[in-house]
Amino acid sequence: MDREEIERRLRILIRQSWDSEIDWDTIGTWLQNFDGQVFDKEKEELLTLFSLTRFMYFSKRMMREMLRSLYRDHFRAPLIQRIRRNYGNTRDEAILTDLYRQELASTRFIGVGNPSESGAHLLYYFRQVNRLGKNLFIDISDAMAPSIEHDRTGKAYIKYAPRSVGVSRFVFFDDIVGSGNQASSYLTDRVSAFRRDCPGIDLRYLCLFGTKAGMERLNSSKLFNGSAACLFEMDETYKAFHDQSRMLANPPHWFSQPDFEQVARAYGRKLQPTSELGYSNGQLMIGFSHNTPDNALPIYWDEGVNMPWRPVFIRFDKLYGGNGS
Repeated sequence: MDREEIERRLRILIRQSWDSEIDWDTIGTWLQNFDGQVFDKEKEELLTLFSLTRFMYFSKRMMREMLRSLYRDHFRAPLIQRIRRNYGNTRDEAILTDLYRQELASTRFIGVGNPSESGAHLLYYFRQVNRLGKNLFIDISDAMAPSIEHDRTGKAYIKYAPRSVGVSRFVFFDDIVGSGNQASSYLTDRVSAFRRDCPGIDLRYLCLFGTKAGMERLNSSKLFNGSAACLFEMDETYKAFHDQSRMLANPPHWFSQPDFEQVARAYGRKLQPTSELGYSNGQLMIGFSHNTPDNALPIYWDEGVNMPWRPVFIRFDKLYGGNGS
């Protein structure tokens, strides 16, 4: 496979899989970042250009299809199965439909993180493609109401209760779980408080993509205790430089995984000094139409804060300051 063949394959990917959301000019501009700091410029371009043919990019169309599958396979179907078991394995569609509507009415979907972040953003499309009512979607602050209570000694403490009468299930939602660090730090205290004060409440977590380690962390007893699910689970072999990496398996004879790693590390170190291969050594080669996760290799998404750099897959990073900084 020579450069001409790689470019031909990429043009097919752009048109047929990426729905032309990434154009050839963007790829060309991105290639100019590689200026011969590790190997000669031509070799660096060839290595990184080939890597694009293995990058998993999900267009708007694909994301909507996956949101439909996530709801069907990991929310609706399990509830329908539970209803059937509870009603003598009934196949009566009228009964199943009515009881499922009741279950759905008692559910609230919550985006993980700030309402402006990607999880909450995707909930808009999740609601659309699955034709769900707006009343089923809330912010975490609207889920549980705190109140001041006192124990037997008179010491005050905070107790939580659902704000809406009849709500018995909260489903937390995100696009991707990498290391699980961010979701864990955001949710552990809240989940513990909800479970302590409302032991009968059903707490779940849904995401489109999750690493095996991240999902195991979310399914621990401190968090969702086996009730966290993803549509697409990625084990260690989804890391670009794993010794059995499926992302770079069966390359052309001239492609060297160690050489590509050298390039990714060298440029990544300048772009993201503390995470040259992605947050928590993610090494992922994955991106979405709405964003690219920071667990992916920075050479794909960094916008050049620490050095001039133009990305091929955009990442809208989180800005925590109130003035946009």
